[in-house]
Amino acid sequence: MAANILKDKLDPDNELQDRKINGGHDIECTYKGKKVSYDDYLDIYEERGERIQKGKKPRSIGIFSGWGKGKLRKPYE
Repeated sequence: MAANILKDKLDPDNELQDRKINGGHDIECTYKGKKVSYDDYLDIYEERGERIQKGKKPRSIGIFSGWGKGKLRKPYE
């Protein structure tokens, strides 16, 4: 049950999949349908957990606003 709660919170769009292979001795992981290593799979979950801890959405990322006047504020301005 705890795994389902984490899955619902960290992967609401069901982009991360895993399945046991070789009789349960190994695991195959996919992210958005592409095969990823188990380490990458865990890293994605960790990043999403950290974002939620900070009060952000698990998948949202910041958008670069570009260079130019008013874009980069200097601490001495």
